[in-house]
Amino acid sequence: MNTKIKSVLFIVISLSFGILLYILFRPPLSWFPDIKGWDKAIIDISWLPSLLSSFILYHLSDIIWSLALAEAVYLIKNNLILAVISSLILTILFELLQILKVVKGTGDIWDIIFVTVFLSIYYFIKRKGYKNEKET
Repeated sequence: MNTKIKSVLFIVISLSFGILLYILFRPPLSWFPDIKGWDKAIIDISWLPSLLSSFILYHLSDIIWSLALAEAVYLIKNNLILAVISSLILTILFELLQILKVVKGTGDIWDIIFVTVFLSIYYFIKRKGYKNEKET
């Protein structure tokens, strides 16, 4: 399969999965405040260990969306360092805007830490794949 098609599929699937996490696991009152009595998530994951459920509820979608952004920048500019750095900077800016209450949400240093870790993994996997393509 063409690498551009793979990139587009990765972006679309990542964005869709991040949205699906919000729809399934988070209470929808914040999205539709006019609906009364709908204050529970579609799927309750409170039975999971608290660290895991917290990670899924509050960090996983941000990680996935940052990876999708990095892949989109990489697809457009074909520059891996630019893709990773721009995604990280936008994540930090978004979290800062949440902390300052300019954007709705809860700014969280853990989002920045997790995104940094996963963007680093993305960078090394992508770089290794690029080296393997050059060798063949």
